[in-house]
Amino acid sequence: MSTGEPHHAVQFATRYGSPTSDFLNAWTAITRLDALIEDAKALKDDFDTSMPDKTRWRPWFGAEIISYFSVGFVTCLEWHARSRLVDLLTFKPSAAKSDDLRVVKDKVILEMLATNVTVASIVGAATNISRFEDYIGVFSRLFSVIDPNLDGFKVIKAKRIDTGKPWVEEHEIDELKNLYAFRNALVHEIGIERVGHWNVRECWDPAEAIRIGELVQRTMRALEDSVSTKMPAGFPNVLDSDGYPACEWQRLEQELPFLEEKVKRITTEFTDVEVDPDENWEPARAAAAEYLAKEKLFLDQASMLHDKYVELREPLKLALIKSRHAYLTSIIETVGDIGMIDETPEPT
Repeated sequence: MSTGEPHHAVQFATRYGSPTSDFLNAWTAITRLDALIEDAKALKDDFDTSMPDKTRWRPWFGAEIISYFSVGFVTCLEWHARSRLVDLLTFKPSAAKSDDLRVVKDKVILEMLATNVTVASIVGAATNISRFEDYIGVFSRLFSVIDPNLDGFKVIKAKRIDTGKPWVEEHEIDELKNLYAFRNALVHEIGIERVGHWNVRECWDPAEAIRIGELVQRTMRALEDSVSTKMPAGFPNVLDSDGYPACEWQRLEQELPFLEEKVKRITTEFTDVEVDPDENWEPARAAAAEYLAKEKLFLDQASMLHDKYVELREPLKLALIKSRHAYLTSIIETVGDIGMIDETPEPT
């Protein structure tokens, strides 16, 4: 039995592993970044009003705390990379590397079993994203699943369809690398850049915070644009064309008719007349459809699930539809390849 505090990776995986605390995803990182940029814009408006341009020192020196927007921006990049690494290893466990598992030692394995967390979530928690190269490296691993020649740098330097310009210019990549160095020095060191004369201090004004925030925003959106358009069907936490999370339970629900039709065709192979399916299949399918409809109605209207701050219904709908999806898939897999069934195209 393990003693003392659980391993930090196990604590992390436990903290963000439940359906109601499922914030380890790309949308959360992007949403947080958007909020930080809006805060910087609001501060700029406030400073422009309280300290008009003509009364300022040159260069402008204001609230030094503005430099700490860099901490938030790098955290969003780190969260983005961690979340997509977990998604990759959840979707394709064979993409794991031996280095990913260096943290999974005897004590950690026991804690994982006790808390019922996944290896993917442990790897996401333990992976170090302390440089921009680390951040891009995660996405290079992700895109190599579909194209060995595609990496994160190529994706962010690709031209946008709407503007014809690169998502990120070559010189801006250096700024993203420097963002990490600036953040690291800010939170770990107190040198002349922090406490020296104002003329030698290294600090941001609101306009600089906004500019760097929007650069980070373009970088994340470039990568997510490729995730949404290029990753295979079923990849977790995909965003739609408007940048919002695609509904996973709705995607699975759309696949149910395909699976039900496949089961129906399988049943014809085991009836005396190979034209009609098993006589019990259609009543079972209809009852299941009615059951799902009533359960969804219950989830929509149950007062206990209407929480101000936490979405309780969506994860339960996902659990409901996943159970039906898994059951139909199990029928197909249990029967196995009987070789006489014509395959139909996979659903898109």
